[in-house]
Amino acid sequence: MSVFVKICGICSKNDLEQICALEPDAIGFIFWPRAKRYVRPEQVASWLKSIPEQIKKVGVFVEPPPGEVEAVAIACHLDIIQIHLISNDWKIERPLFQGLETWISPRMGEGVTRSILHAVEPEPSVLLADSFDPATVGGTGKLSSWDRAIALKTEVRIPVMLAGGLTPENVRDAITAVKPWGVDVSSGVEKEPGVKELRKVKQFIERARQ
Repeated sequence: MSVFVKICGICSKNDLEQICALEPDAIGFIFWPRAKRYVRPEQVASWLKSIPEQIKKVGVFVEPPPGEVEAVAIACHLDIIQIHLISNDWKIERPLFQGLETWISPRMGEGVTRSILHAVEPEPSVLLADSFDPATVGGTGKLSSWDRAIALKTEVRIPVMLAGGLTPENVRDAITAVKPWGVDVSSGVEKEPGVKELRKVKQFIERARQ
């Protein structure tokens, strides 16, 4: 079975259309206003006709209020909500989000235990092993700790997606070392924050699947 490939941080309709033509498994939109790659939900909603049905639509949030997730998921017809955790106290129940997958990205630098699985109810279907930065979440371009990702796979025994500092040049090595369920890239295939370089996106998808 091939590795699941997600291209994240898409900020324009033009990038979206060209990336979807390369057939990644999923594309991601950042709905955290403090992020460099933030996009407004109404923008994404207007691009929906450009998204093939088989490509999963992922909305990325940082400890959001439940009502916000529900509104964005409905407006953008999301398939998956990806939640980045800042604290160990944030929790959400998902009765409002029936039919949606939930992915969780814990703060890898603070140690990860099975308790993170209780941040959502029912449990998340995927955990994201991203790089750790005390000042922000995701999209830093910093290489994540592959050893921590391997440990996470052992501790939780649910699918783990590797993110953080991946590029077309290192994605094969990352997959060989970690053997993740999937890989997630944003800054590693960009010309500048929020602007993708199609050649790099193509290379990343091809090399991840090889």
